[in-house]
Amino acid sequence: MFVLLSSCEIQENFEYDYAEDNSKLNMSTWAYIQQHDSLSLLKEAIEQTDLAALYERTEKATYIAPTNQAFRAYLKENDYDAISSIPLPVLKDVLQYHIVQAVVNFNDPALAPKNKPIAYKTENGQVMYLSHTGTYVGLINEGTSRQWEIRTSNLVPDNGVIHVVDHVVFYAK
Repeated sequence: MFVLLSSCEIQENFEYDYAEDNSKLNMSTWAYIQQHDSLSLLKEAIEQTDLAALYERTEKATYIAPTNQAFRAYLKENDYDAISSIPLPVLKDVLQYHIVQAVVNFNDPALAPKNKPIAYKTENGQVMYLSHTGTYVGLINEGTSRQWEIRTSNLVPDNGVIHVVDHVVFYAK
């Protein structure tokens, strides 16, 4: 004889109770970067360009944070020996492209439709397209000649959103 016991939970209302956002960091983007060894080359680049104020400001933005792996590949591809070898105007432009002047969190219902790249202005005045796949993997510049996947998305510092990438990204038509 086989007996199956189950229970049902009765929902009192039809409103969804959201869980607390576990990606909330309770610190600035700059503090987050300083605390992660995997972002030490980004930290070095920010210090070299004197752009820390952009990463600790209270105005909210979206920060694309390239990992050490990303910077090592960038250095090799561009024949630089170290972060300090990159000309300052070039490094500033690269860092400013990685800051979107809007908060782009892939949990936002406006971004729900997959593969719908939305153009956002970056800190250097260029455009970055952000979108996601059907499995909510974030994409940078989908629909251009070169796109990148976001490795870790939707980290929420006090001043916006951080998306970690394993590439230094750029706009490619």
